[in-house]
Amino acid sequence: MTRTPTRVLASPNAGRAAAALAHGDIGVALYNIGRPELAGLGAGLNQTAARLPRPPSARAWDFLSIALAVHAADRFVVRRNAQDSWTRMIALEVELMEPEPWAGQAAALADALRFLSSDIWYLRFRAGGAPPPTFQDSLSDRDCACLFSGGLDSLIGAIDLTAQGRRPLLVSQASPKEGPVQAELADQIGSADHRFEGRASERWRQPYEPSSRARSVLFIGYGAVVASTLGPVNGRAELVVPENGLISINAPLTRRHIGSLSTRTTHPHFIGSLQRVLDAVGLGVRLNNPYGFKTKGEMLAECQDRVVEQLAASSYSCGKGKRLNQHCGRCVPCLIRRASFHAAGVADGTSYWADDLSTHVANEDVAAARYAAASLRHRDVARWAAQA
Repeated sequence: MTRTPTRVLASPNAGRAAAALAHGDIGVALYNIGRPELAGLGAGLNQTAARLPRPPSARAWDFLSIALAVHAADRFVVRRNAQDSWTRMIALEVELMEPEPWAGQAAALADALRFLSSDIWYLRFRAGGAPPPTFQDSLSDRDCACLFSGGLDSLIGAIDLTAQGRRPLLVSQASPKEGPVQAELADQIGSADHRFEGRASERWRQPYEPSSRARSVLFIGYGAVVASTLGPVNGRAELVVPENGLISINAPLTRRHIGSLSTRTTHPHFIGSLQRVLDAVGLGVRLNNPYGFKTKGEMLAECQDRVVEQLAASSYSCGKGKRLNQHCGRCVPCLIRRASFHAAGVADGTSYWADDLSTHVANEDVAAARYAAASLRHRDVARWAAQA
């Protein structure tokens, strides 16, 4: 059982990453293709970024390096090796172009990551990072960046922005399952030519940690890079993070779901903590979730273009259905999705593996949702939400 921090060095220099591995640490080669002998991720991001309107700022690219490093540590440090088989101690050192501004925010960023993943993080930043790609500016009318996962919330977010007269540049992490969905939906809403498609593609030796509690840092890292290439609004570029408030808070359905057993990827405390760090280093990006006080059903019912009714079933929200090649129908994201269609009075054309939930009442997530719904009338809702 691990009782001392697992040391991780993230460097764009494969030689330095390999040396860290030889000394018994985890060396991660940023912006390099990983292999069983040396962890790596982010290869090809320079080429992807070269399709943006203008080169990203050095500050934004450094944040992407941090985000990649955090994602790598989250995937390569396995929880079962921790003392309690869950809470990891991770000492992460990242090489940056401009480490000085980030050094003063290391403790604040570590605290934000601790809330996000329920791990104990120690962060250090040093020189030697990769510079942002350079290329010729191009004309663009985009006025904000918007995270676009291919899920229902992100689809509604992109549709609403367009209906409001905004011109979003969509930002995706193109995993093998969600990538085709993202591309198809972007095409359907007229944004196929206005989308940044990042691929972290982390690779090292198996096994990888599957919980991925810190994954939203990677998505926001992409978004910050994209936003930094757009014109600022009121002094800061806008990155829209469309997520319904219920999922953002993610109040525990049962006592077994308290704390790190529930994800906090867009929790307002995390987003607020991260915003303070970005402001302190002068990154100039404003994180904005316009749906923080909406349920998913309210988002669907109030979407400002009813084309959403034709496209909603094509979005992908499932947390456990990748092996099924369809929505499982019974995980918490699927249950909330199904409830949103019902609440909005929109026909749900989604294909669910567990279509009839009456035959899945013993499933853990279904049982937890039933318990939460039944007990809600007796709960102090504010105290319940605070448990998240």
